[in-house]
Amino acid sequence: MRNKIIIGLVALLIGIFVGFKLTEALGQQYIMNNLPIPKATLADKDAFIEPIKLENKVPTKELSYVNKKAKNIVLLIADGMSWSQLSAYRLLKGGPNARISMDKFPVSGIVLTHSEDALVTDSASSATAYSTGFKTKNRYLALDSEKNTLETLTERISQFGYVSSLIATSEVTHATPAAFASHVDLRWKTDEISSQMINSNVTTILGGGRHFFIPKEIGGKREDGKNLLDELKSSHVLLTNKKELVEFDNNFLGKVIGLFADEHLRNIEEPDNHEAEPTLSEMVSFALKRSESFVSNGCKGFFIMAEGSQVDWAGHVNNLDYLKSEMEDFDSAVEMVLEYAKINQDTLVIVTSDHETGGLLIEPVTPSEYTGNELKFSFNTGIGRGSHTGVPVPIYAYGPGSKNFTGTLDNTDVYRAMIEALDLSNKENSCVIN
Repeated sequence: MRNKIIIGLVALLIGIFVGFKLTEALGQQYIMNNLPIPKATLADKDAFIEPIKLENKVPTKELSYVNKKAKNIVLLIADGMSWSQLSAYRLLKGGPNARISMDKFPVSGIVLTHSEDALVTDSASSATAYSTGFKTKNRYLALDSEKNTLETLTERISQFGYVSSLIATSEVTHATPAAFASHVDLRWKTDEISSQMINSNVTTILGGGRHFFIPKEIGGKREDGKNLLDELKSSHVLLTNKKELVEFDNNFLGKVIGLFADEHLRNIEEPDNHEAEPTLSEMVSFALKRSESFVSNGCKGFFIMAEGSQVDWAGHVNNLDYLKSEMEDFDSAVEMVLEYAKINQDTLVIVTSDHETGGLLIEPVTPSEYTGNELKFSFNTGIGRGSHTGVPVPIYAYGPGSKNFTGTLDNTDVYRAMIEALDLSNKENSCVIN
């Protein structure tokens, strides 16, 4: 009789437990099936649209005086990267406990990115903030909203004996590099941009975009009929492939332009050209070696801006594999420059972005079920046509002057902090051989 009672109690307990679990599962299913989620397409997902006041006056961050000035600055910009892109790459690279190059920086902060005329910036206005310290309208390059010329960082520091390099995995005429070496009221005016860039004081320009230097009549994209590739032979050495880059004599102290693809690098429509194209790390390494040669021959220091341009494009087309490969290319360059700065303690390294692209989310595969090791990565600004967002972006720094890159910065503060890090006390004649 006693055994029957025990068996009955055990059966009752098992029944209660099974019933509880079944009720819990059914309850969760009911909740999930009845969540107040609109049945709509991604394009119709917006639930709240609010007007936000655009202030004309931008608060400026109070910067600390930099006693030990930087001799060199390397600014690395991953176009379209914010916290989600970093997190996604970290997870895809090695899991939640992996660490990427940017995790190794001792100083970090956040950057607010709005433009003068919009809450969501484009690359032209955000790059102008980095290159001049001023807000401007979307699509403007190194011009204020009244179309007055703004002095760029490369123009300013050249008066004090510094040399500059601009690098991109896009066309070199794209918005970010263009904002450091041209002044136009529309980022798509590539005829004007390319002409201004080769007439600028930038010593090294590397990336894609051959078609923007030759006229349509011979297969290019120029509307003005000029063949800049012919014109620049009197002022620049032209590099067209990785072999020429690797074998170049870095003791040459003239200007160099490397155009390694007709349009952007790693173009899927030109797979045969990929082997002839350098990585971002290879282009930055080339610029570092050339910059050192200039310094050895009398220049005061150097500035390099290197852009991982296509992180942005991966967000625009909602492609996670594309994002991973472009983040890997950028991360390798950051790692290399950080190691360079650890050896060369007079070098300030800054890593940031101009804006976020794609609205990337990292979610559980099934909502409210936080179990297992699978994740859902989703772009949430438009199917196959992702856009920029207004979320802040990260910034990391190492080296002299890095203390000014902590906390919350406006993107114009980044320019001011770079200027504060350099010794601009005495003007000097150009150290570049024209």
